[in-house]
Amino acid sequence: MPPLLEIAGLRTEFRLKSGVLKAVRGVDLTVEPGETVALVGESGCGKSITAASVLRLVPPPGRIVAGAIRFKGEDLLALSEERMREIRGNRIAMVFQDPMTSLNPVFTVGYQVAEGLRIHRGLTGADAEREAVDLLTQVGIPAAQDRVKDYPHQLSGGMRQRVMIAMALACGPELVIADEPTTALDVTIQAQILELLDRLMAKNRMGLILITHNLGIVAERAHRTAIMYAGEIVESAPTAELFANPLHPYTKGLLASLPEFGTPGEKLATFAGGVPDLRGDLTGCPFKERCPVGDDACSRETIKMTEVAPGHLVRCRKVS
Repeated sequence: MPPLLEIAGLRTEFRLKSGVLKAVRGVDLTVEPGETVALVGESGCGKSITAASVLRLVPPPGRIVAGAIRFKGEDLLALSEERMREIRGNRIAMVFQDPMTSLNPVFTVGYQVAEGLRIHRGLTGADAEREAVDLLTQVGIPAAQDRVKDYPHQLSGGMRQRVMIAMALACGPELVIADEPTTALDVTIQAQILELLDRLMAKNRMGLILITHNLGIVAERAHRTAIMYAGEIVESAPTAELFANPLHPYTKGLLASLPEFGTPGEKLATFAGGVPDLRGDLTGCPFKERCPVGDDACSRETIKMTEVAPGHLVRCRKVS
């Protein structure tokens, strides 16, 4: 049986006046049914563009230039746009980062939740509204019968995020991509949203790609974690293994930057320098200028992913 999702050698570029920005540079990733895979890295590392590539929603002037994205063995990059529309929002759904910019302000939330039901399941009128009410109830929105008539600005941030999840789940997708689903929410609402996703995953055997900066969320909920830097995955492992035995210097730095409870005044670890310019070709390791253990060879050699333990892969010539 093929994985639910398999990304192989994915490359996505943006042709700008200042040069070709190589946002995603050879990403490999798999997701199994019922599995949560976390995609972690600092802003600008390519996480959201990887997600957009899966759905073939890369904004212009971006384009996918190489690789394969297979969903249950079917290469999404080879499909017609019509066939792709049948999959988007139906079998693969996405929860976007900012519901206030993703929800249409001139339509009620009920209308927007029902949109996927109308397009993919052919429901209309009272049937679509009844299903929308049921979905809003499932995601924990109180008095859903009344809330379907509300507009996005009438709901709190947490309620809007729940609406986004209801929209994503409307057609019973097999894979959900959640891009920073708890950003700007307080910790109580964060926990409720994540518990909701966990519950629905367990019920429906959905796969989940969880894009986040929050390593605490990753440690609690992800089965496997992939660390991204400068458009490529630099380390991938079962989450417990990665937290117990981080190998890539970037992963070690990320974990060292977490504050520890009960240590007031603790000085957090930081990285010197910044992310390299992704326009044009990068030679050697893209982390070389910030790496505490790098040497001249790291600037010259192409660094490949190496499996150092079962399921634990790392892109670093200093690790064997």
